[in-house]
Amino acid sequence: MTIQEYLTGKKILVFGIGRQGGGLGDANYLASNGYQVRATDILSEDELGHDKSAYAPGLTLSLGRHLESDIDWCDLVIKNPAVPDDHPLIIRAKSKGKEVYTSISLFVKYAPLKTIGITGTRGKTTTTTLIYKIIESAYPGKVLLGGNIPGSSALSMFDECEGKGYAVLELSSFQLHSLHSQQVSPDYAVITNLYPDHLNRYVDMDSYRYDKEAIVRYQVPPGFTVYNAENEGSIKIASVSPVTKYPYVSKLASSYQTKLLGEHNQSNLSAAITLCQKLGISDDVIKKTVEDFAGVAYRLEQVRTLRGVVFVNDTTATTPVAAQAALTSIKGNIILICGGESKKLPHDDLVHEIINNDHVKKIILLGSLNLVDFTEALRRGCPSKIVGQAKSMSEAVSIAHSVSSVGDTILLSPGFASFDLFKNEFDRGEQFNKIVKSLK
Repeated sequence: MTIQEYLTGKKILVFGIGRQGGGLGDANYLASNGYQVRATDILSEDELGHDKSAYAPGLTLSLGRHLESDIDWCDLVIKNPAVPDDHPLIIRAKSKGKEVYTSISLFVKYAPLKTIGITGTRGKTTTTTLIYKIIESAYPGKVLLGGNIPGSSALSMFDECEGKGYAVLELSSFQLHSLHSQQVSPDYAVITNLYPDHLNRYVDMDSYRYDKEAIVRYQVPPGFTVYNAENEGSIKIASVSPVTKYPYVSKLASSYQTKLLGEHNQSNLSAAITLCQKLGISDDVIKKTVEDFAGVAYRLEQVRTLRGVVFVNDTTATTPVAAQAALTSIKGNIILICGGESKKLPHDDLVHEIINNDHVKKIILLGSLNLVDFTEALRRGCPSKIVGQAKSMSEAVSIAHSVSSVGDTILLSPGFASFDLFKNEFDRGEQFNKIVKSLK
């Protein structure tokens, strides 16, 4: 069955347009292709921030609230992955026999090409992007990039599939969740690692890992799984894969020249190299692409050097583990901007790293009013390092700049979510870059 055959005749509700545009892209694809579609979001049109011209002609909108009548109207709900299954209207939809899926699960099931899925608590964006670039170098014009990429619409990718051989998909646990109900997995899977994350959404690590397992659980030959043999969580997820499994270790990348910082990026490179080798791509192509790859924005991104001070943006470090990795990747003195909103993750190891890492010269706490345990632990353990608690990015950068010296690195690596002061981690990163570039 094709996606067109599946959708024809159905009344479709896109549940959650979202500020980053993925849901909007799905709704526009459906409207532009003549399907019966309605899009809803709890945010108003002004709060969503999309220009009126961004909505396809004929798209029916239901904004500022979710209505039972929208659920009762539809046959199929395509829900934003951020919407939990226990949302009252999702429960209502299922109780009435409505199909409830995400657009990415529909793409994985019906895509007329080979799908490559990449997941992990850390490293999935870097690994996904590098895999895409290597395949594009080997087979120009034959590969798509999508999934958990800001602004990416899974359904609109169907319009781009003709003549393509692969779709490379970054997949979050929330996106993978509905693959269980579809009982479908990507043809090829990469698991970078598993660490505690999203415990404000999941009851425990077992439920978090279960969603991640959807990337491999329903694979069929000749598909295969690539996994991190140095990470217990990755090994556990790979163990449920029914197809051939290929382990990788960080040292595989040691013979490749790279511009990326940090041991964790050696692991990401090794994941991409292993996957592309198993696809039969020549090592000459892989080596050249790895050598040219400068990384991804907001991941240890060197934004600027000003009078001998380097500014590095690692805003996507939304977990303590990620911030730890950043601190061990930077050479020389660090002025750290950290903090944010809790995701109920353990942070003792990050506190220990900050206190005992002699390279961490000063700390600016950004927001963090709800991170009482974290901030108090730092105040007890290294009070002399803390030079302020900022209420905005401009204040944080100003403080950091005022205490910096030649040779220092001002590092934004928060270690926590962004929602106390920002729309999301990308908003946090954009503000940092804009302010840093305006410094005189």
